[in-house]
Amino acid sequence: MAKQIHTFAAIHVGSEQVSIQIAEFNSLQDIRIIERASLPVSLGEETFKTGRISFSAVSQTCELLKGYRRMLSEYGVRDYRLVATTAVREAENQQYIIDQIRVKTGFQVEVADMTQEIFFKYIALFRIIDMNGLNNSHEPLLFVDISSGGLGFTLYKEPNIEYQQNIHIGTLRIKESFDKQQRESAHFHKVLSEYIYSTIEPVEQKLRPHKIRYLVLSGSETRFVLKMLGRDQAETLSFVSLDDFNALYEKVQELNLPQLMQTFDLTEQKAEMVLPTIVLYKQILNVGKIEEIVFSNAHFNDGIILRHVAEKTGDSWWDAVEDQTVSLAHSLGKKYQYDSNHAISVEKTSLQIFEKLSKAYGLGKQERLQLKVAAILHDIGKYVSLRRHYFYSYRLIVSSDILGFSEAEKLVIANIAHYHSKGTPSNVDAHFAALTPEQKVTTAKLSAIIRLADAVDRSHRQKAVVKEISLKGDEMTLKVESVDDISLEEWTFADKVEFFENVFGIRAILERRSP
Repeated sequence: MAKQIHTFAAIHVGSEQVSIQIAEFNSLQDIRIIERASLPVSLGEETFKTGRISFSAVSQTCELLKGYRRMLSEYGVRDYRLVATTAVREAENQQYIIDQIRVKTGFQVEVADMTQEIFFKYIALFRIIDMNGLNNSHEPLLFVDISSGGLGFTLYKEPNIEYQQNIHIGTLRIKESFDKQQRESAHFHKVLSEYIYSTIEPVEQKLRPHKIRYLVLSGSETRFVLKMLGRDQAETLSFVSLDDFNALYEKVQELNLPQLMQTFDLTEQKAEMVLPTIVLYKQILNVGKIEEIVFSNAHFNDGIILRHVAEKTGDSWWDAVEDQTVSLAHSLGKKYQYDSNHAISVEKTSLQIFEKLSKAYGLGKQERLQLKVAAILHDIGKYVSLRRHYFYSYRLIVSSDILGFSEAEKLVIANIAHYHSKGTPSNVDAHFAALTPEQKVTTAKLSAIIRLADAVDRSHRQKAVVKEISLKGDEMTLKVESVDDISLEEWTFADKVEFFENVFGIRAILERRSP
């Protein structure tokens, strides 16, 4: 029997272009792009200059999207995801733009925050690297995604993400930070180098100790840089030596705008982006001991399609991606000197309870991932202060980039950490009041689970081992084994059960049995 063929479309409203990819698939290993299109816009330039996107630019975008709507109809595509990034995200009139697109085109717009935007591109990059076997090196890889308005650093060492940082310093944003007269100044190159260095210098401090096998670059500007290097822009991966790049860097410094246009056959718009892009690349090369540069033609829409197909087909590759998110949480825990044994214990017990309750209480895969990360990070606030550590856990989580979660999902994780030991989630707390009703319920459920799991290891010595959890009617029993005195765990558990009972309507019992 032939496998069913599915279709899916990914549409991206970016800062400089509106693009679409239509895919046919029956598995993650069998994806075929049957249509792709990309048309230029100037949304990012308007947002970075004025803070708003004009009526004419929105109208132009809507006309482009109407064409894409007809394309979907011609191919019979009903399943799609339309994602807007930096330009729409940072526009003061964002809500009006979204509404106009909905009314004029029928499309529902999802606005990705910066971490989501970087994550979609990372998915596409990692898939290409994985398929080409480049992630098997004993030395780490540094993924750097450069968009019009943002810059994402992800340090990967098989099979973990060891560091991740996102910065508001994309190529178009850099260009628009200086006016035309400043860009034409003889001092511009030096000023630009200093400006970029001052922004990414904290990243250099983190990456300097690492010997990096490949710097993997992606972003819209990679194509014209490959053109300037005389390379094939259509290649999935292009390998460039440091010597070749440095030769291009030295050459670019000597050319003005007309000379850049003539020498490399670039439009004026692209030529204006050359110096910010090349200087940014040069500064990135300085952050660590990098052996070789890899340019990728991965697109934002590739990441959207890969995530959709992996989740739709239940492919195990997506579990490996989620494991990287968990590894990043452990990296954050190490940064804040967490008790790793306690974190792992709370994570394990939390997941045991979750598995018993998830189906009946509407908790899915994403909530499970949020629970894992919250369990790992629940005590990191102790790095700041042992008093009210739960409050500082909240603040540190909110302030961290956690690849794989949206800002909204990260707020839920932070709230879970805040309520992991005491207190009742309440609208009196501004951070809880800001959540949606659905997020509030999720926060309460996952906080209640972690609170019990934390109580089982109250001594931080892993004395009690949960061997079985039974759920009968309105009673859940955690059966633990221990050769030690677990009075502290038993008393703490009894003190914490009321919140769990209020949230789930289930009485929780801790029962000790002999090993």
